[in-house]
Amino acid sequence: MKKQILTGCLSILVFFGSAQTIEEVMTKFEEANGGKNKLKAIKTLQMESVMKMNMMGQSFDISLNSIRERGKLYRRQMGGIMGMGNSWTMVTDTAGYVYVPAMPNFGGGGGFGGGGGQRDGNTQFGSGNGAGVTKMTDDDLRKQQYEMDCAGSFPMLVDYTKKGYTAELLGTAKVNKEECYKVKLTMKDGLTGTFYINKNNFLVQQVEAADEMAAALSGFGSIMRMMGGGRRSLKVTIQYSAYKEVAGIQFPMKQLISLGPVETIIEHLDIKLNEPVDEVWYKVK
Repeated sequence: MKKQILTGCLSILVFFGSAQTIEEVMTKFEEANGGKNKLKAIKTLQMESVMKMNMMGQSFDISLNSIRERGKLYRRQMGGIMGMGNSWTMVTDTAGYVYVPAMPNFGGGGGFGGGGGQRDGNTQFGSGNGAGVTKMTDDDLRKQQYEMDCAGSFPMLVDYTKKGYTAELLGTAKVNKEECYKVKLTMKDGLTGTFYINKNNFLVQQVEAADEMAAALSGFGSIMRMMGGGRRSLKVTIQYSAYKEVAGIQFPMKQLISLGPVETIIEHLDIKLNEPVDEVWYKVK
């Protein structure tokens, strides 16, 4: 009996001795990704990527450009698919815009979901054939301005308390047989995401998100606008792998995005840190 009690006490001590607080997990995450100071020192972050996806029974390789200048710009430019032109999302410190190209092969009036008028309650200006630039509402702009943060692949987790965010440790869970800390992050505008941080290397292995956060993390917001859909009730799971060190910072070079039954892969081809951003990325038209 005494032996059983002793064994139980030792188990409890081992558990509490190995348990991590949310502060410890987040500190180790920052250290594993290059260190807080180095992450916060990134002024510009530019990525060239390719998205591999299937749509309507066809496979596509779509070019992606993601450009960030800290506190000034976030732009995500997606190559044309199925006969359409490029689409893009742009967020600055003062305004945000989304460009949706014409889709002449779908729907009526030259554009899928119609052309001209209003989209999602925002102001649109452009041609009447379905193409146009949509200015974000103030609410949408506020919810996407965190994208101008350049602190690595997961900037919202870096120095999160000073940004007014809160994090909660929800225990552990396995992702692809790897034990991970399950961290729920809540941002100032109510956006939330659940991050699975590997217990061994403290790199993000998976993220789950919904609604606007899901649209932003997956990059499918502009595609959904093309298709005439909103971002409500959207749920996404993204797995991150093939980490590579770039200038002392860890970046996942591959993402597997699961959106319902649809799976899409994004592979980064080139990552540039602290290089000047071409003024063309600031242009609305």
